Amino acid sequence: MVAETSSLVAREAQACGTPVIAFPNGALTQVIEPGRTGFLVDSIEAMASAIHDCGGLDPLLCRDAARERFSDRQTIRDYFAHYEYLTQRGHDHVET
Repeated sequence: MVAETSSLVAREAQACGTPVIAFPNGALTQVIEPGRTGFLVDSIEAMASAIHDCGGLDPLLCRDAARERFSDRQTIRDYFAHYEYLTQRGHDHVET
């Protein structure tokens, strides 16, 4: 088993309507909405149990959540906001 270092796989799964089960590591805690788009678990036993619970999740809600949160437009807005923050931060540290 390899630790997930990003949320790309989870985002792709949700975009396909597939709920995601994962340990609460890295960006996965920001991608998975427990009980709506998947489950965050703390053990292998909890993961096995969550597999059965995924049957009660609506695939369309997973797709809608992915479309809403990770659309091209939202991603572009997020990047620009981050770039603006970084450039402003750079100006704040310039000595005169």
